[in-house]
Amino acid sequence: MARGQQLVVENRSGAGATIGATHVAQARPDGLTLLLAEQGGAALAHELHQDLPYDPRRSFAPIIWLVDLPMVLVVRPGLPAQTFAELLDLVRQRPGGLSYATVGVGHSAHLASEAMLSRLGPGAQMLPVTYRSGGDIMAALIKGEVDMNIASYASALSFLQAGAVRPLAVSTATRLPELPDIPTMAETLPGLTATLWYGLSGPVGMPPALVTEVNGVFNALLAIPELREAVRRQLAADPVGGPPERFADHLQAEITRWTPVVRAAAAKPQ
Repeated sequence: MARGQQLVVENRSGAGATIGATHVAQARPDGLTLLLAEQGGAALAHELHQDLPYDPRRSFAPIIWLVDLPMVLVVRPGLPAQTFAELLDLVRQRPGGLSYATVGVGHSAHLASEAMLSRLGPGAQMLPVTYRSGGDIMAALIKGEVDMNIASYASALSFLQAGAVRPLAVSTATRLPELPDIPTMAETLPGLTATLWYGLSGPVGMPPALVTEVNGVFNALLAIPELREAVRRQLAADPVGGPPERFADHLQAEITRWTPVVRAAAAKPQ
């Protein structure tokens, strides 16, 4: 891929992002077919799916870490918990009596929810409920069909502005300037952080010079002030960028961090 070349987005969703990942893993390593990578399909699929036609740890060439997105824990209207600490107490008091929403096993919302529960002891349980999209989740929260969701700030923003759902905590290490009065989860459960991230990978076997070239194209895009401002304004996030090695290290760190959470939750696709 070179500067000035047209970029076509082809959505191949489903099966925990493994359909799109399989397509890229089996493509020619010529830089023309790339993967918008995230936790489930790019880092943890080997823990979540049997008989995958690719190995997320070995089938891709990391190119660039694009963006890290903050998440916010929101609850349905009427839930009798006004703070994050009160929500945790409610979970302890009602083992399995509350539910959390996710778009799939291995998704950041699922991982963050299970990591939260793991901090509360073996008796702390919530029912995971899977929906097709973030919009479906917000509709279910508003209707009271599910109790909690750890959503990306971007997907929750309009609902927060409308007062349709209630924020109790953010998942980042520090409070968000956009939600200065909302505490971090780590303020109550030290060390508990989680983000939704996206990066770009290609099929394994891409020549190093080609990986460097594509990395340079996207680093140049991420350096555009107007783009950075739009990402900050719309997503409450900053582009990451950097060399391919930075993304490779991040992928390995995510595998190391979240694999025990997946195993402890006995997580398998629903």
